[in-house]
Amino acid sequence: MNGNRFDIQFRGELLPGTDPNVARQRIQSLFNLSDSAVGQLFGGATITVRRGVDSETAARYQSAFRGAGALVRVIPVTTEPASLGLPIDPFGWSAPARRRSAIDRVFHYFEKTLAAVLLLLISAVAVIAVIELCFVLYKDLTSAQGFLLGLNELFEVFGMFLIVLIAVELMASIYMYMMDKSVHVEIMLLIAITALTRKVVVLDMESKGDPATYMLGLAALLGILIGGYYLVKRLGSNSDGH
Repeated sequence: MNGNRFDIQFRGELLPGTDPNVARQRIQSLFNLSDSAVGQLFGGATITVRRGVDSETAARYQSAFRGAGALVRVIPVTTEPASLGLPIDPFGWSAPARRRSAIDRVFHYFEKTLAAVLLLLISAVAVIAVIELCFVLYKDLTSAQGFLLGLNELFEVFGMFLIVLIAVELMASIYMYMMDKSVHVEIMLLIAITALTRKVVVLDMESKGDPATYMLGLAALLGILIGGYYLVKRLGSNSDGH
């Protein structure tokens, strides 16, 4: 193993397109930080998150912050004056490695393998869905009606768009689980809302025995999901001190 040691520094830099509030919430939840600690972390000054870690631990921190949409700097240890320090080590990454049992190692690799297989499968499904969407759109545009799509064709295209969106959100959810080993409830609720919205778009009322009851059930389920999403977002906002 490489004997070099590194400092992990952060000064509020985010990946392009990342919402700062979302990044704050993810990092605060991931590292179990207080409001004052996360405020210091995003205060604009260079913060040394950890000091003197090995290359493997440095890579873990870099991956965890990137999964939350943030960028850290991995600096080789020098004799220069240290910047502000904010120790973040909720998982004991910088502690001496504890020898794991055979069962722990087997379960760890089994979990990683399953997550990787799921990610590959959902990626393949997303690609197939995009190809299918292109085929459906081409078929509708080259039909006898010309470039004007009928109502049924529009509903079909919108339904395919939502299928692709669901696949992309599932990919993001599985990837984030692989990065920080946590299920993001907010993303799962968005996937459920999107799936239910697609159901409403492509709904065939003629095939339902009691359309009114069916629509009331869908409306109630959609309201519950939206209410749950609102509560999760509000909880995240309160944890930021808003």
